Amino acid sequence: MTTQPSFECERLCIDLPGAPGVRRIIEDLDLEIGRGEFVSILGGSGTGKTTLLRTLAGLTPYSSGRAVYEGRDVRCPVPGMAMVFQDYGHALLMWRTVRRNVALGVEGHLRDGELDRKVQDAIRMVGLERFQDEYPWRLSGGMQQRVQIARALAMEPSALLMDEPFGALDAMTKASLQDQLLAVQAETGATVVFVTHDIEEAIYLSDTIILLKGSPAHIARRITVELPRPRDQIATKELPEYLRLRHQLYEAFRHEIHA
Repeated sequence: MTTQPSFECERLCIDLPGAPGVRRIIEDLDLEIGRGEFVSILGGSGTGKTTLLRTLAGLTPYSSGRAVYEGRDVRCPVPGMAMVFQDYGHALLMWRTVRRNVALGVEGHLRDGELDRKVQDAIRMVGLERFQDEYPWRLSGGMQQRVQIARALAMEPSALLMDEPFGALDAMTKASLQDQLLAVQAETGATVVFVTHDIEEAIYLSDTIILLKGSPAHIARRITVELPRPRDQIATKELPEYLRLRHQLYEAFRHEIHA
């Protein structure tokens, strides 16, 4: 991992329409995310996690300050990024096969041979080779989310932005997809910005955790996760450093999120 910045925000403010008028969601936020870094954005409900992620993705415009990806302003989507949404059911086209859903972001831009290679590589990375001709409605929730992740990976993004992608899944499926995501990042070297409300998920996945608090929200803490990689669902979670970080974050939630 390099310290060269992928995302940079300076005094970032984000306003959204509300009642009776405009409501400030994020205020004076400074943030730097290095290339190849895995950063989790953690916070309680209503702290602007998804709004910040959508702004980094160029989907929600910011009001003032500065937000750039690889030196380019993100007031609109910038090439090189892919987004994975929480609601995989609405993100997929149920009348297209797994393979054709994965191809959605790149078809029309590539020759057939190159298109097939990228789609097959993405399907392989999420372990869906045997299901590429199935329709999403015939798959489990966890497998549908893998399809959405594969669609993002087929675009070969240098940055992957993920909005609570495993939040609705059962514990075993969540753990499996967490490990697949770490393997994919290790293979591709992509920067990952990951929104979650799950403290233990944030620790397990991340290099850095950004804790948001307040209304309007700001960064309360930036925590470096110095756990060895590759990580393991059992061994990593028994390490003293993992337990220390878990205690630190639970205390931070108690004193800062609910203060």
